[in-house]
Amino acid sequence: MPRSDYSWIYPSQSDKAGDTGGTTAYRRLYHGIRSAILDGRLHPGERLPASRDLAKSLGISRNTVVTSFDLLTSEGYLETRVGAGSFVARALPDRDMQTGATAKDSHNTATKDRPLPLSQSAQRMLTYQRRFPRFRVARPFNPATPDLDGFPFDLWARLLRRSWRAPDIDLTIPDDPLGLPLLRTEIAKWLRQSRGVNCDTDQVMIVSGAQQALDLAARALVDPDDIIATEDPGYEGIRGVLAASGAVVQPVTVDEDGLDVDGLGKTPSPARIVVTTPSRNYPLGTTLSLARRLSLLQWARDNDAWIVEDDYDSDYRYDGPPLSSLQGLDTDNRVIYVGTFSRVLFPGIRLGYLVLPRALVPAFRGIRGFADGVPAPTTQAALGAFFAEGHFGSHVRKMRMQYGERRAHLMNLITDQASDILSVMPSDGGLHLCARSISDQDDIRMQEELVKAGLDCRALSSYFHRPRPGNEPSPVRGLVLGFAGWKKDVLSESFGELVRTIRRMS
Repeated sequence: MPRSDYSWIYPSQSDKAGDTGGTTAYRRLYHGIRSAILDGRLHPGERLPASRDLAKSLGISRNTVVTSFDLLTSEGYLETRVGAGSFVARALPDRDMQTGATAKDSHNTATKDRPLPLSQSAQRMLTYQRRFPRFRVARPFNPATPDLDGFPFDLWARLLRRSWRAPDIDLTIPDDPLGLPLLRTEIAKWLRQSRGVNCDTDQVMIVSGAQQALDLAARALVDPDDIIATEDPGYEGIRGVLAASGAVVQPVTVDEDGLDVDGLGKTPSPARIVVTTPSRNYPLGTTLSLARRLSLLQWARDNDAWIVEDDYDSDYRYDGPPLSSLQGLDTDNRVIYVGTFSRVLFPGIRLGYLVLPRALVPAFRGIRGFADGVPAPTTQAALGAFFAEGHFGSHVRKMRMQYGERRAHLMNLITDQASDILSVMPSDGGLHLCARSISDQDDIRMQEELVKAGLDCRALSSYFHRPRPGNEPSPVRGLVLGFAGWKKDVLSESFGELVRTIRRMS
């Protein structure tokens, strides 16, 4: 796109270091263009405005521009093309380019060597940063990828367009940090019916995803050095968000019955918040037993603590109906329920929600007003209609059946082709399986080799807090294998490559 403003290439006399006021206009323009060429703001081959247009833009005479262009052309910085105008030379003078490059390298080196004054909050957050490989297109077996081909994007586009044909005041001038009433009403209705959540519209807050929900909870409820208990293993994104608050993130073991509630009594002081995934731990897939659910609620009452229930993909349960929520058992209003649409629909939707105890609604509304104000209403309006017209329920039912078939197919592949190297860990739903390494092979190296083969697998051990030597057992090793986003033939082909890669490592 052509530039429309070139005022930055004509420094005033006071801008030029050492200028005594005697520099002529054409020399100032010459130096401005020359510097812009040398530091890369003007690129080789880039066309400059016509002399008449540039003179008018800068408020100088055309003769000044012509004289500057002539000098730059004679020195090799510009080149003219008959009938086309003046362009930055493609082959620039070696001496000056070397000088410019040296100056730029010196600047970059100085910037690199200078300590960055990051806040303590940023440093705590970055401690938990993990860098998974990024593929331009989702590859098997990414555990967070739903089937995008199965989502009705044509219908979605119509709902988006329809919301703007005659937009009401909530869309054009949104003013409620909780979100659009229609979507909040539909979410509350769905949660009451499918998850046994006790809520109404006024308790639902729309957020941009589960991590923003956790960030708001930490801002509202914890102070620096408070303890937040999280599941071990658990989703790595949770720890970084919570650590930014200054709280101490304390891992609590997850076993075959879910979060070890007795482990909460081993923290240095009672946790202020417990973040848990009772329907299905991520990544293991274990479910919090009823006895432990009741025990956890009692622990929260005894210690005046809050529970954040992260229910990230509970709509996809294949061995029986969706489980009732922990929030539905809560009689003391201590559970904050969190959900997201990133996996149920598609990741780019960037919408989630909180269900808050009534007493917390005013505080969360106020904090949200300072955080990012009002959530963008356009997608909310489309999603509200998607719910209200029955499309959401239909989509979930269709995908639950499809994902169940793909899950069974992947389990059969593991049993038939890799039973000597991988063992499927029990799980009743979700978009992925965990396969334990039978030989306790280094799963971090396994992940690296599989990535080289074009497979987006995740090492199971990487989801654990790093063990302390002599104090904690070694984490479970294996692979986290997503199955939802790929048809059976793709899963078969990709799993064959996975098995070949692992066997070559032996």
